[in-house]
Amino acid sequence: MTEGVYHTSSNLWIGSGATRRKSISKRYWYASPRADGDFEVQLLTSNLTPVGDKRIVERDEFEQEYVFEPNLLALESHRLDAGSGLHDSQQQDDQTAALLARIPTHKASKTGLRLEEEEAIEKFDQGMTMLRSGYSKQGRRILQGVPEKEVTWQPKHKHLFNDFGRKLRKQQEPEIALKHYLKASELSPNDDHLCYNIARVYYDLRKMADCKRWLHRALLENPQLEPAQKFLQAIKNR
Repeated sequence: MTEGVYHTSSNLWIGSGATRRKSISKRYWYASPRADGDFEVQLLTSNLTPVGDKRIVERDEFEQEYVFEPNLLALESHRLDAGSGLHDSQQQDDQTAALLARIPTHKASKTGLRLEEEEAIEKFDQGMTMLRSGYSKQGRRILQGVPEKEVTWQPKHKHLFNDFGRKLRKQQEPEIALKHYLKASELSPNDDHLCYNIARVYYDLRKMADCKRWLHRALLENPQLEPAQKFLQAIKNR
């Protein structure tokens, strides 16, 4: 495998049943092989300028996840230095805006709720990209804002926020994950699995009373939900 531009893809399922559909998000990377056989990769913006820190990807993972783009060439890096110690807030805001402007978007052309879905996915991807690129404060601010936007979501959109919550919990951002899970629960208050997911986040946050309350709520909706039964019993046995 050669040095150059590669892309990775991630899928996000929206809706359920006959209305369920898949949204595909691509990210571009500049990759170069290392002497030990692994690869060093760096995130690229939409104009193929490197941004964020480099990281090491094992060869097996690289071969499975990264697809070579032979017709794309990366530009010279003008990466913003997240650790430069700048104190001027306006300059920091300008830097953040410049970075966001270069992160790939979904180019939504829909209207109404479909447009809101696409914009929510776009904002979520922007926030996650900034978070993984070392711009933690800005990324968290964007991610927190996604469920706070005033939109008349429908019950089917619980899948959107449930998936966001799952990814944020995996990213070890339980407080932001909770906000997304609670938004999903607002849209589907009787969903036993959502109640269970919320209980797990409260457990991550060491809020045991809230954890137990949501486990009881999950079992109220579905007394046969085995993961919730075992989780509650494990907590009681501590």
